[in-house]
Amino acid sequence: MDVVVARQPIFNRPEKVKAYELLFRKSVNSISYDAFDGENSTIELLKSSLSVIGLDILTNGLPAFINFTGRLLRDDVPSLLPPDRVVIEVLETSYDDAGISDVVKDLKKKGYKIALDDFLYKTEYDNLIESADYIKVDFLQLNDDEKKEYPKKIGSVKNNLIFLAEKIETYDDFLLAKESGYSLFQGYFFSKPSSVVRKSFPVRKQFILNLLDEAYREDWRPAVLEDMIKKDLSLSLRLLKFMNSVYFGFRNKINSIKQAIVLLGKNEFLKWLSLIALGELADDKPEELVTLSILRAKMCENIAQILNRKKDDLPNFFLTGLFSSIDALLDRPKDEAISELPINSYVKDALLGVENIYFDVCEFVVSYEKTEVDKFYKLLEKLNLKFDDVIKAYLEAINWSSQLMTL
Repeated sequence: MDVVVARQPIFNRPEKVKAYELLFRKSVNSISYDAFDGENSTIELLKSSLSVIGLDILTNGLPAFINFTGRLLRDDVPSLLPPDRVVIEVLETSYDDAGISDVVKDLKKKGYKIALDDFLYKTEYDNLIESADYIKVDFLQLNDDEKKEYPKKIGSVKNNLIFLAEKIETYDDFLLAKESGYSLFQGYFFSKPSSVVRKSFPVRKQFILNLLDEAYREDWRPAVLEDMIKKDLSLSLRLLKFMNSVYFGFRNKINSIKQAIVLLGKNEFLKWLSLIALGELADDKPEELVTLSILRAKMCENIAQILNRKKDDLPNFFLTGLFSSIDALLDRPKDEAISELPINSYVKDALLGVENIYFDVCEFVVSYEKTEVDKFYKLLEKLNLKFDDVIKAYLEAINWSSQLMTL
């Protein structure tokens, strides 16, 4: 059974990632999941995360929130997982199951953290609340008054509950949830612009953009790039640190900027510089936005390799994924944000929603990331990809991006 396994970050109030929910969907007849089987998909997820992928790889060592149906809870399936690494999410479809509160209480005694998913309060759920650590509230199901009321209302049943607002898709919702007493937040609000008011670039960011502009010239001029980088001590040190990291494993130490540029070559230098640019442009943004962008970039490149695209074309796929959230990075409308980037017209078109191969690959990657299964399988068929190859590409991208974030 093909199961799409991805992750969604869970943020605290300062917008730092504190956990990931592992998302999974299975497809029936390739392009539909109307007959979605939650129990089988959970079991497939556990097989993958325990034996093939590994929880630490999927979550970067952070806690994993995982959904369980009432039947799986009664069958003690959560005991396959270490209590200190997971949070058991009790699905809302299980709240009325006979004896479910006793099952959850036993899991609590075994040391598991418990989250009640998509929680809509009823007094008969008070026994469940007594065993809970987290209450997950779906912001799409409640009006603004109810969103504000829930932490107080349910908090009166049990002290020290942690309230998690999910399906937070805009910064307005994020701010409302913070003001209403929620401590954790889940959704893609962090990848959306917090404002569409045009900002002027600080001098530092403008320098990085100028450097990118030089690097992407058709006539490759390593000497000019060397001179520009040498004028920035921080950038010089970062390039040398990167070149002397275990990522490359050079026997002899790289001591000069010129040597570093030559050894990297044009394509790898462009990739490194684009990553640096991303970090500089996102210095006031949640770190997860950078992590997500890097993961998308590498996944797009991996898919392009599977499609046997030319080597010189791979950076274009990488850049499409890397700057897929450029509007959120710069807090500008996407068309304005993209106009600042020295990238070719095909990549710009893809970022603006024009259908081409770069657009299709990036949309495919995002559909996997968000477990949009219908869209994912349609693009899987359109691109003529094999499911197993995609899973390998995703895991390799997670590994690569995790290593990169530590350099």
